[in-house]
Amino acid sequence: MLTIRQAQIDLMMIDKQQNIALTMGLHLQNKHPAIFQFYNETQMQVWVSRQLNDLTLWNFFEKENIEAIIEIIALLGERFERCEDTSWAFKIIEDNSSTETIRRIKLQRASKNQLNGTI
Repeated sequence: MLTIRQAQIDLMMIDKQQNIALTMGLHLQNKHPAIFQFYNETQMQVWVSRQLNDLTLWNFFEKENIEAIIEIIALLGERFERCEDTSWAFKIIEDNSSTETIRRIKLQRASKNQLNGTI
């Protein structure tokens, strides 16, 4: 019988996260070259990994939600610092009474308003 130890599982998870970070980093650099023009591949991987860790802490686990929110973070800043008021974002993100998909949809709508200057 094949036995997989916890250390091996942890290593596989780290490798998976690194692959996701690499792929997402390349996507973001291609989609938003002005924002990430000074990042090399390793720096992008670290940046995306940091966002993945934060999203896990905020109880986001579904791929579609994570990808959408990382796009928003790329545009508005890691802590939404490109917005005058950041409370709207954290109010949505930290609302654990809503599902992660509902929070993602609310965040997308609110961030569009932020980018259009209507909030």
